[in-house]
Amino acid sequence: MVEIFGTRALTALQADDMYDYFDMIRDFEVKKRNSQTDITFRIPLVLKENAEEHFHQSLSDRLSSLMFGEKVFMRGKDKLGIHPSIMQSFFTDQISAIVNHISSVLKEERMKNVGLIILVGGFAESPYVQQRIQTELQAVRLIVPEETGLAVLKGAVMFGHKPNIISSRVMDYTYGVEIFYYDFEEKYPMEKKILMNGQWMVKDVFMVFVRVNEDVPFDNKVTHTLCPNENPDYVAIFRTENNDPMFTTDPGCELVGRLAIDFENDIPLEEQKIEVTLMFGDTDLRVLCKHVNTGKVNTLTLDIAN
Repeated sequence: MVEIFGTRALTALQADDMYDYFDMIRDFEVKKRNSQTDITFRIPLVLKENAEEHFHQSLSDRLSSLMFGEKVFMRGKDKLGIHPSIMQSFFTDQISAIVNHISSVLKEERMKNVGLIILVGGFAESPYVQQRIQTELQAVRLIVPEETGLAVLKGAVMFGHKPNIISSRVMDYTYGVEIFYYDFEEKYPMEKKILMNGQWMVKDVFMVFVRVNEDVPFDNKVTHTLCPNENPDYVAIFRTENNDPMFTTDPGCELVGRLAIDFENDIPLEEQKIEVTLMFGDTDLRVLCKHVNTGKVNTLTLDIAN
């Protein structure tokens, strides 16, 4: 659209005729799903006029001068026709990425008995998407239910009313917290060691709570008890796609949140303990930090759906 009408004309349409702009976007959104035949959708006359004024030529002449050839053309005064090959080119990379991801998942040992794929979501309504997936994944049976676009919405509503409808989730990341660690086995590099209270401690250690690709039941809780070696004011939560991270500074490790801790000044630091609990299985990750000596609990909720 930018290539055909120019940034200036589209920006003016958004600023001055937002209703026309949204009508055009909605029309495109619906019709892009049927990319097997020529697609025709209406364009606002003001957009056409602005583009013609800016480029000093009719829109038909401009289309002839562009790289699309005869695959993008005018139909009447206010309609744009697009050949299916142009529409399909918009989605080639995305569909290839989807097919490659599904193929890699199906190769996993725990997926060896899976022979059925149910295609849902608005994108699944496209015959081109269906054809590409079925052609490239012939070993599995493909089912496209009616109202594929509503399936995700219905599932979200059902999950909201009854969260345990999802029995378990497969983790996309390894989750854990950053800790100091006694180097009993002397296996850690010297640059990670610091002398603390007369003992060598290793900093930036990734303490794993759950690993990537692990099947986690709904409302699953993982708790570890930590003994503070200095007086930090938070617990740092990290994630990574690595199955067995050693340090939170390793490539790919990402800080996703910090949860405040309240230590007691009248209790010696070496006698204080905290219980850190990560609760998985929902679309959110809940983190609880309980001070064992006082029973005080701090909580944090992190969005891990994306």
